[in-house]
Amino acid sequence: MSTFYSIVDLLKNTPLIATVLSFLVAQTIKVIFSKSFSMFKKYGGMPSGHAAAMSGLAFSLARCTGYDSPATAVATALLMVVVADAVNLRPYVREDLGHTWLQAFAGIGVGFTVAHLLPAKIPLW
Repeated sequence: MSTFYSIVDLLKNTPLIATVLSFLVAQTIKVIFSKSFSMFKKYGGMPSGHAAAMSGLAFSLARCTGYDSPATAVATALLMVVVADAVNLRPYVREDLGHTWLQAFAGIGVGFTVAHLLPAKIPLW
């Protein structure tokens, strides 16, 4: 199998596309609200890019493999860890690193929306 076909197959991976696209959409929303391009690479702010990426992954996997699949369970657990870290742990390390619950839930909403706008049944393997 050539490298070209591997890249094409990678681009058909809906959960991966949903993850990356959710993160990019969340970071773009930060730039629009703050009117500063430097917010694109910041860890804090509205909405949470990490929560968006992980919820995009979890909801896209749920749509592709089923809500009762082990892959969905793992992605959901990872989403909970990422949100808990962003809200409860990072603000203690440095104040501008963390998120409020509202920012984290807004990120989850971005990921949910992106995952449901993409087609669901593209084969993963």
